[in-house]
Amino acid sequence: MKISFNSFRPFFFTRLTLSSLAFFLLLLTSHGSRQYSLEETLEAAEQIDLYVAEQLEVQGLARNEAVDDFLFSRRVHLDISGRIPTYQEQKRFLDSIEDSKRSLLIDQLLDSEGYVSHFYNYWADILRVKSRGRRTPMVSYQDWIKDSLRGNKPYDQFVTEMVTSEGYIWEDPAVGYYVRDAGMPLDNMSNTAQVFLGTRMQCAQCHDHPFDQWTQKEYYHMAAYTYGLRTQTRYRDMEGYQEFQRAARQAMRSEIVEEGGDPRDRRNYRNRFTGGQRRAMRDLFQPLQVEVKPTDRKLQLPDDYQYDDARPKQLVSPETPFGDELKVSRNQDPREAYADWMTSPQNPRFTIVIANRLWKKAMGIGIIEPVDDIKEDTVASHPELMEFLSDLMVSYDYDMKQFMRTILNTRIYQSIASLEDPVPGEPYYFQGPLLRRMTAEQLWDSVLALGVPGVDMRLGGDAQVRRLREGERRLQEQVENVNSLSGYEVYALVKSFGKTEEKYLEAEKEYQAQLANASTEAERRQLRRDFQRIRREKNAMLERMVQDVSGNRGAMMASMSDQGMMASDSNDYASMKKNGRPRYNPSMVRASEIVSPAPPGHFLRQFGQSDREIIENSNTEASIPQALALLNGAAPEMLTKRFSPLSVSVEKANSPKEREDVVFLSFLGRLPSDHERQLARKQMETHGSKKGYEMLISALLNTQEFRFIQ
Repeated sequence: MKISFNSFRPFFFTRLTLSSLAFFLLLLTSHGSRQYSLEETLEAAEQIDLYVAEQLEVQGLARNEAVDDFLFSRRVHLDISGRIPTYQEQKRFLDSIEDSKRSLLIDQLLDSEGYVSHFYNYWADILRVKSRGRRTPMVSYQDWIKDSLRGNKPYDQFVTEMVTSEGYIWEDPAVGYYVRDAGMPLDNMSNTAQVFLGTRMQCAQCHDHPFDQWTQKEYYHMAAYTYGLRTQTRYRDMEGYQEFQRAARQAMRSEIVEEGGDPRDRRNYRNRFTGGQRRAMRDLFQPLQVEVKPTDRKLQLPDDYQYDDARPKQLVSPETPFGDELKVSRNQDPREAYADWMTSPQNPRFTIVIANRLWKKAMGIGIIEPVDDIKEDTVASHPELMEFLSDLMVSYDYDMKQFMRTILNTRIYQSIASLEDPVPGEPYYFQGPLLRRMTAEQLWDSVLALGVPGVDMRLGGDAQVRRLREGERRLQEQVENVNSLSGYEVYALVKSFGKTEEKYLEAEKEYQAQLANASTEAERRQLRRDFQRIRREKNAMLERMVQDVSGNRGAMMASMSDQGMMASDSNDYASMKKNGRPRYNPSMVRASEIVSPAPPGHFLRQFGQSDREIIENSNTEASIPQALALLNGAAPEMLTKRFSPLSVSVEKANSPKEREDVVFLSFLGRLPSDHERQLARKQMETHGSKKGYEMLISALLNTQEFRFIQ
């Protein structure tokens, strides 16, 4: 399929069968209702299967056999909720006699909290989500992504809200999309084009693209739509700072007159602030810089622009590189026009990219590869199918859940996985999904599903996320309090707090000197801890002063109360067993609830979680540290604890055969073979039931079958 984007194609493709035409007409009559019956879903799924079957027949290939219920349940749990099913979940599905139990399970998982968790991980990898911004925590942005998934926000709306966002992150959390690339508006535009339009334009930032059609000038025209958005507010753009400056000048004028000086002589105003007072000004106003604000800033071509179609430093107006001409009215925000153009159903790239991404999410490979590097001469492996999926996405009003529901109900998805990797550059014809190793997040979450009860509902984040959430709340509080002060009140605070800042500056100098003279790492660590304590005390003192002046004394008490509750929660989870009830480490939460990215050395990073620096930067490559983590890490011990879901299910079994069934269904989603039963019983006889059970758990945890999605 050659993708042409200089002219838009019609909504329907040319090879519609009568059945598919009837299906689309049915969808159009209920367009916008977002309620789809099982019959409608299966009709679309059948049409997808027909397109795949046609191509397989042309290539002389056969579709893989259908998977059994054991394999289907395990696969669909991993693909939707991001973890293996528990023993109870697997048994419940296998025991069901419903004719449509597979479709019912798909619906159940799509409506679960596990879906939110797993697809958050998926988008966090694409959007390079980090919990910490340059000057502000980003937890609200993470929560916004999860809430968007939980509420099944249409994809076009999801993207539009990010592109048009502005303000503080606690006011408009979608602004985290820009804060992630704070101070790098051109790079942000490159990422936008790659993620949402499947176009890698980065090369055109410095010169005409050597392998694609984009020119450097087109790149700058595109970047002009969002270039006016500032991700760090300058002091001179803050109304409160300007009011403070006016108050300071007035107060200084009075001081100069009292000192017998000439208030008209500007030299008398110099150096009226001490170093500590200047630091106090910074500490008061720096939090206000995290506001993202649209400005009238214009984009210019670079100084070294070398092409004949423009001159260096020439102003660049917003223009789209393909599609209909987009005009921005004088009073219109260019980003709104840009978002409308980009997410329009009439823009084929936008729809093709998300349809292809979600197809790859289910099948392991896209119809177009790479999914984010579509060129004019790009050829899809299944042209008609790609067009059908794009039209289907539009007809579903960009409902990602319904789109996934349709794909997961296809016979091709429910086929045995292909074991051979596709040849790079060669089309794959979808005899079945590809065999894939679990992502780091799926593996971590699957281990927790075996070891921690109700893991899907352990929300709120790990200790670092909770601290960042508290930090974001306190930052919001300080911004609101400072903005509530008059210029004269801020001036009084600066003069008063300057003395504390002077002491802090002296402590900082002493700390740097002692750090330079420290002879051991232990000594250096202690010095850092001591200085961090001093800094926290200084910041807390400033907060109290601001809150006292703004009349918000109750906020500090609430803050202290929240911190006390957090400490209580941590103590509550301190041990695995207390008073006969299970207690779990608060860090034993799903990957979506852990600080992003996870700290270096964490299980997630060992198994290939993205460092969030590059789009889709995760990997599933094997390594020796991974093997050691599964053999000698905390996972095997956690799974054999008395209160783990695995151990509880094993304890309820009435015979050795039932216990073997529980273990194999829990780990691999299937029953053991006769040979595997013999091996398991031999371990019990040789090493005793306790040791033999632990060895069986460790063996299954380290099998390839456990780590792969078949």
